[in-house]
Amino acid sequence: MKSKIKNIIFITLIAFPFVGFTNKLKLGLHGGVNFSTISASNAPKEFNSAKGFLPGLLIGLSNEVKLNDDILLMTEVNYSSKGYSNNQSGIRVKSYSQYLTIPIKLKTYTQKGLGLEIGPYIGIAVKEYIKNNISKTKVFGSIGNNINIEPPNTLKPLDIGIQSGVSYKINNINFSGIVSFGILNIRPGGGYGSSIRNVSTQIRVSYEILNFE
Repeated sequence: MKSKIKNIIFITLIAFPFVGFTNKLKLGLHGGVNFSTISASNAPKEFNSAKGFLPGLLIGLSNEVKLNDDILLMTEVNYSSKGYSNNQSGIRVKSYSQYLTIPIKLKTYTQKGLGLEIGPYIGIAVKEYIKNNISKTKVFGSIGNNINIEPPNTLKPLDIGIQSGVSYKINNINFSGIVSFGILNIRPGGGYGSSIRNVSTQIRVSYEILNFE
């Protein structure tokens, strides 16, 4: 059932921008680096000890639908790695969480090719694991909302937040910087009483592969 719900959400969010606008559509392919960390409130030591940013790869597809002369509706499908690093008793631990992320944003371009965009995103959790700088071994967590099982779930299925960014367009290429702020607690049970949210900055390059204008 959970898999069917994820598929319905995915199809709905991707298909929506195409309806009635197929003659005003641009499709793009992008890739880059995602620098991520977490924002933690009332969190135990493991989420706050020497917390740092964690780099990860980002790939995806985007489409831009022209609503009028100034505003575009932009939808993306991204596969990205988020997470954070911290120091636990002198050991550097890296916690990776991988998501299929679908932002839906409004975007506008200036006459000089500068783009401004903002809107919500929904992330569907795919995988979670940690590794440290000594053993290098991946220790996988589990995705779900139940902490009353053994072993307990460690990552919630969904991440929801706000994304905004700027871009610069040269012919068919876009150079972008994008910031994402999670508003949903991503740890089951509130992270044992805490609120833990994803925060990330993306640096990426996009190439326009189709233009139906």
